[in-house]
Amino acid sequence: MDQNLQRLFTFLSVFTLILASAYIYTGLRILNGFQLNRAMLFFFWTVISILILLTPLSYFASIFLNDSTHQKTFAYTAFLSLGFFSILFSLILFHDIAILIGSGIHFIAGLFGMETEIISPSPETVSTRKEFLLNSLRLGIVGFAGGLTAYGIYEVKKRIQVKEIEIPVAGLHPDLDGFRIVQISDVHVGPTIKIDFIHSIKEVINTLDADLVAITGDLVDGPVTKLREHVAPLADLKSRYGSYFVTGNHDYYSGALSWIREIQSLGISVLLNEHKILDHGKAKFLIAGVTDYKAHTIIPSHFSDPHKSVSGAKDSDFKLLLAHQPNSIYEATKAGFDLQLSGHTHGGQFFPGNFLIHLFQEFVAGLHLHENTQLYVSRGTGYWGPPIRVGSPSEITLITLKKV
Repeated sequence: MDQNLQRLFTFLSVFTLILASAYIYTGLRILNGFQLNRAMLFFFWTVISILILLTPLSYFASIFLNDSTHQKTFAYTAFLSLGFFSILFSLILFHDIAILIGSGIHFIAGLFGMETEIISPSPETVSTRKEFLLNSLRLGIVGFAGGLTAYGIYEVKKRIQVKEIEIPVAGLHPDLDGFRIVQISDVHVGPTIKIDFIHSIKEVINTLDADLVAITGDLVDGPVTKLREHVAPLADLKSRYGSYFVTGNHDYYSGALSWIREIQSLGISVLLNEHKILDHGKAKFLIAGVTDYKAHTIIPSHFSDPHKSVSGAKDSDFKLLLAHQPNSIYEATKAGFDLQLSGHTHGGQFFPGNFLIHLFQEFVAGLHLHENTQLYVSRGTGYWGPPIRVGSPSEITLITLKKV
């Protein structure tokens, strides 16, 4: 079996087991308190079983089936259901945790004699009311999850906004004052993102009068043989000094070496722990790029190294590093970079990721300062998995350097 397919099969096997556990838990909690006959229960669990299998099957369909409208529709349905159930599972889990905490507080209060005896309705009446309220709450949670999903779809479908950022730089060379960088990141061309999306990105970028275009990883989710035509419009990106690409973790899952060759064939410079120096007026602008932070776990020779990326570099007036993962900032600072552009986080993409992402990433989105190096983290231009974004809108970022 091809090594990339073997990794994908292993990942999807583990992912499906986790998914099944979450879906079954969600199903059991929704059903609790409702009296359904055998036929209705059979139908309910049949639907749940189909939804569990949709996501892994859609991945394999996107790899092995011919690219078509039917394949995209299948994938869209699978990932949309995944997004809905992710939100629903999280809401139900938080609900159950809240009830557990409330029960614990009630129990402790009873131990210390803090409960007050009051005249209450009969146990039967209390039980009926409690059951009605709990069932209503569960249905309300399902409705709320559906509402968040619908809003998330709207956020993905609307025209991508250009997010304009001015980055102040003390002592910036006068000729670099107003230097314009367009960044796209985490496009994830694959099962549901196709050529029409890339065309729309290209059209926006080509109106921005960019000095250079930076593509900070996770461009694709799938093999070159299936997605070549869908990334082809990137060859037509317009900027003064061209487009530059660095690899992301999903590019490695998709066959990084093949994709590096394909991207280079589009006239895009791929920076693998290396740099280029651009002459902009009388200023020298260094742009460097590193392989993904975890690339060495797949291709040992692709160890990410900001120091190597500037090895042998001549003096420059500004040093920019493209690095897919924000965690590269720690070594980037030591290597003397002025600015790092990253992605990877998606800003959490949707609930509950918006909150959980902060447990794993120090720098989630926006502009940050680490010692003497500034870091901008894009929320991403596309999306991964569910076609949903809530509280973390997609962006094409226009970064302008300003002298202060």
